Amino acid sequence: MHNKPLGYIVFGIDDKTHAVQGTSFRFQKRKEGNSELELWIRRLLTPSIKFEFFPCVYEGHYLEVFKIPAAVGEPTHFKNTPYIRFGSSLTELRKYPQYIKAIYNSQDDWSAKIIENATIKDLDREAISLAREKFKEKMTGKPFFDDIDYWSDETFLDKAKITLNGKITNTAIILLGKPESSHYILPSVAQITWKLDTEEKAYEHFEIPFLISVNDVLKQIRNVKYKFFPSNQLIAVEVQKYDPEVILEALNNTIAHQNYSYFSRIIVTEQTGKLIFSNAGNFFEGSAEDYTTGNKTPQRYRNRWLADAMVTLKMIDSMGYGIHKMYKSQMQRFFPLPDYSKSTMDEVVLEI
Repeated sequence: MHNKPLGYIVFGIDDKTHAVQGTSFRFQKRKEGNSELELWIRRLLTPSIKFEFFPCVYEGHYLEVFKIPAAVGEPTHFKNTPYIRFGSSLTELRKYPQYIKAIYNSQDDWSAKIIENATIKDLDREAISLAREKFKEKMTGKPFFDDIDYWSDETFLDKAKITLNGKITNTAIILLGKPESSHYILPSVAQITWKLDTEEKAYEHFEIPFLISVNDVLKQIRNVKYKFFPSNQLIAVEVQKYDPEVILEALNNTIAHQNYSYFSRIIVTEQTGKLIFSNAGNFFEGSAEDYTTGNKTPQRYRNRWLADAMVTLKMIDSMGYGIHKMYKSQMQRFFPLPDYSKSTMDEVVLEI
């Protein structure tokens, strides 16, 4: 409510005088039932918030400090109930709809933020050219279709919702930026790591521009032919081990939905019988199961500007069909369905 990025709780300070007294409370030694207190709290907080804990000694007194990020975009719930504190009083947030509205209107879209010192020269020429091709494919039939080839790069990038009024955004750097331009988004990270975890071990890092890098990651994955006999059939069916469209769908989803405030890279792990995609941040709206039938359409995105740009470049769709298409592809090929069961509050993990 005060537009501050962080709040703090300090154990060991007198509430009235603010004198340093120390505390006998030990957060990391406390339990709730048979569970560690920290794990218990984090498990019951939704959406997951990355609060931090710091024990310290000040003037000979032991203190415990909790650093807590502000609720942005939606209220934080504990046991599915949102709360608000007025002084020493804690009450349900539902009694104060004006504050609920303020929180929902506070969504901070990192992907739309402008990088003042960056220019179009920091974008990769090949990536811009490819983006224009993808944009034309997407806009077939639009009244302005014949004009696209005559637009300047600056006009095209604005029309494709990659730049904002000619200004370079974080989205522009992620999708089209030169590798050496990645410093503009620090401390956030835009990197995909492919890791081979079989009898052989290998890895490779893929930098921006992600519009090109996703195809480089796809080429790295060993997609051999796979032969099997479907039920009640005597003739073998031969297919690729992985559907390339499923790989790209999964990979592009990690880019679109990554929580870049976690300063983490995207990881693709290739094992003998499966691919594992992991990205920072939980599902922003609903769960994976909500999207399996293709009937749910997300109303909000963590990275709205980035998602919109990726839609115009045909990297993802905006109707929530991506997960459904992956399920359908695996089912039609008689392979196990995509598995999100190893996801946590801080990470989405997809196994194919």
